Amino acid sequence: MARISAAERREQFLEAAVTVIARDGVDGATTRKIADEARSPLATLHYCFQTKENLLFALYEQLFSEIRVEAPTALATGASAAQPVEDLMTETMRWVVDHPVRARATIEITLWAERNDPGMAGRLYALFLEAWSELLLRAGIPLPAEAVETFVRLLIAMADGLTLQMIAEQDAERTMRDTATACRVLKAYLEGSSSKAA
Repeated sequence: MARISAAERREQFLEAAVTVIARDGVDGATTRKIADEARSPLATLHYCFQTKENLLFALYEQLFSEIRVEAPTALATGASAAQPVEDLMTETMRWVVDHPVRARATIEITLWAERNDPGMAGRLYALFLEAWSELLLRAGIPLPAEAVETFVRLLIAMADGLTLQMIAEQDAERTMRDTATACRVLKAYLEGSSSKAA
């Protein structure tokens, strides 16, 4: 039998964790269940991640990296100043619709961390807050830098709400329609803020 590298084994554990967490929640996703799902010894999981918390954070980082959206070039092509926000929200929710099990795992990890490890919960939230703020600043969002964090918090709240709606209703078409409505609301806010600044 071919030897599996540590990197490949880590990937197997992360994929197994998605499946188990989405099915059983984080509390029900014991390291033994995750190792069994990965068809690997429990000791190997502990060798790769040391603790369940390390595994959860690594998984969240991986899932987060899958839904990151690059800074749009829309402003350079004459599109509206709100285009980067629409791109970010639409692509994020498209990922949720296309990967409902993975989206559920991100929500499960967030809620577990909030109950069991508030410091970890803060670090998870900061991944989105920092990355999305940086992306929108680079894209030239028409807000002063000090207002961007508040705007991004609103954007995250909308994405979280739409994700929970998708998980509960399993209606991809409705989720994307509601996402389009959220984009119009955000665009109206940006246009209002731009006109006040002018």
